[in-house]
Amino acid sequence: MSRQDTQRSVLYKEFFQREYAPACRYALSLLGDAHEAEDAVQEVFVKLWEQKPELLGTEGIKYYLLTSVRNKCISLLRTRKGRTVVFAEQAPDGPDDYITEIQHRENATAQERKLADALGQLPPACKDVFLMVKLHGLSYKQAAEQLEISVKTVENQMGKALRIFREYAQKVSMVAYLFTFLTPGL
Repeated sequence: MSRQDTQRSVLYKEFFQREYAPACRYALSLLGDAHEAEDAVQEVFVKLWEQKPELLGTEGIKYYLLTSVRNKCISLLRTRKGRTVVFAEQAPDGPDDYITEIQHRENATAQERKLADALGQLPPACKDVFLMVKLHGLSYKQAAEQLEISVKTVENQMGKALRIFREYAQKVSMVAYLFTFLTPGL
């Protein structure tokens, strides 16, 4: 093993030990499944080792890791979207229960779409900060350290995200309100 390979291994091991748990928590906040989150993060670390060795030891590696984990989770959520598993103990008993279950799933899917649409309104940097603070549970200081930005920038990005969400919510509620007048029979 060459000296360069040894140095690369040491850098990778240190980075892995430092960032694996936070990356798993971030993936868990997006996926809601611990095993799936760990698998996603492990795949990202393998890809980092195989395809991006030049990033080891640079400042951009954390951003690459978070972006890759987010993208991997989004990809998994897209493939998961079409598959809904109902276990025997959760299966509806009768026709009315089945209809209620379908309505519940449709409502949940609609809410997920609204949330995804609202998150889609955020600029990428703002979205990263928002997800780390609100979904990942990091403090402003921790998020700032992870993203290598100032705490003031985190505060500004959170303010911007909340402002965009408020505007989005007002727009959506106004559309729903107008829709009630345009729909015949209501």
